[in-house]
Formats: sequence, structure tokens, C-alpha cells
Amino acid sequence: MQLFSKLSALGVVFVVATTFASADTLSLGSYGQDAGSGGNNNSALAVIAPPSYAYNDGLPDFTAPVDPLIGTQYLQITNSSVWSLPIGDSSWVSYAQTSPESSPFVNTPNGNYFFTSTFDIETKDPSDYSGAISVLADDTAIVFLNGQILNVPTGSSYPHCSNGTPTCTGSGTLIYLPSSDFVSGVNTLTFQVVQAGGADFGVDFDGTVSSVPEPSSLLLLGTGLIGSAGALMRRMRA
Repeated sequence: MQLFSKLSALGVVFVVATTFASADTLSLGSYGQDAGSGGNNNSALAVIAPPSYAYNDGLPDFTAPVDPLIGTQYLQITNSSVWSLPIGDSSWVSYAQTSPESSPFVNTPNGNYFFTSTFDIETKDPSDYSGAISVLADDTAIVFLNGQILNVPTGSSYPHCSNGTPTCTGSGTLIYLPSSDFVSGVNTLTFQVVQAGGADFGVDFDGTVSSVPEPSSLLLLGTGLIGSAGALMRRMRA
């Protein structure tokens, strides 16, 4: 009976450990340096200078003139007449008040502007991680994970942000974060936000990153131990 109890207990431990091992999930979402995180696990979007890996779309690359006393800014969107409402627990973000509801409104010259957000994963094998984010942008955006390009936008002249993808309307463009692009420790998402049609400007994203560190072997071992305990118990009763 004692051996049966030990096998059963050990099996349950492995099964429960598997459940918790597969539940390591980070919530990602855009928010400005002037606002709260909304419960997301990544850092606020910050303006950066054009990186060496920027996508060449024929437009000039700029460093957005962010106010150092404010940082990147939350853009309030209360209706979906021009932009869709923010996705999930995220918010529209820009270097200044550049949204269709901003007052006073700041106009953004045509070109590429760059923002980053970081999140931390602690693992010996970063390939255990995978994820995806949905992206809204005006006019559009290119996303990089640790310097690796993840999407190429459609459209070119953008008389309105809905003339391409990612776009400013709908539920966002889904962009996958490949396991091969993760690194152990700090990971960096870069958003190259494109302004090509003048007027409004901003970016919004929401998603998750999850780790599943080979739970299948633990699950098999745990259920095997529970099965062995059951077989032993039946044999003892016989």
C-alpha cells in the first residue's frame, strides 16, 4: 500500500508540474510612457533612431521628435469612425498627439518612424517560446523581433491608412513571433511605423508570448506512474 501511495503521489506531481509548465504566458500590448501598462508584461513603447535593419520602402527614415518630459503618448480613441478602437488591453501610441481625435493636432511628415518595446524571458532554451501580436497602424507598420523582419506591408501611397496592411481598421493584422527569433533574456520588438499619406499617425498592438518547455515527457512519465500504481493496487487486491 505504501508503494502504491508513493507512485500515485509522484505521478500526480508530474502531471500537475506539466500543467503549470505549459501556463507560462506573457501579455504584450502597446502603451505610452505617459500612461499605465494596462497589465501588460512588456515595456512602454519608446522612440528610437532608425536602426540598421530598417526596411527600405523608399521613404526617408526619421527619429520622431518626442518630448523628453512626456515620452511617447497615449492616444485616446473613443469612436471607430477613422481608427478602430484599441485591441485588448493595449492603447494607440505616438510620439505626440497625432490621432484623429487629438486636439491640438500634431501633423507627421511622410517617412518612417521607429518605436521599441522589450520583454524578458528567462529560459535556457528560448526556442521553447512562441507567440503572436495583432497590429493596427496609420498608415502601416513593419515589425521586427530582435532585428529580424516579420512582415512586409502592402500598399504604397496610402491616401488613407486602410489602403494597405497592417491597417488602422478592423481587428488588426496578425503577425507571428517565430521561436527561432527569440533570445534568452531581454527581447526587443521594433515597430517601423510608416507615414505616407500625411495627417494621422500612430500604432497599436496586442498579443501574447508563451513557453511550453517540453511538457509531453513529464505528462507521459506522470500518467505512467499513476498507471503503474493502479496495476500494483489491483495485483495486491487479487
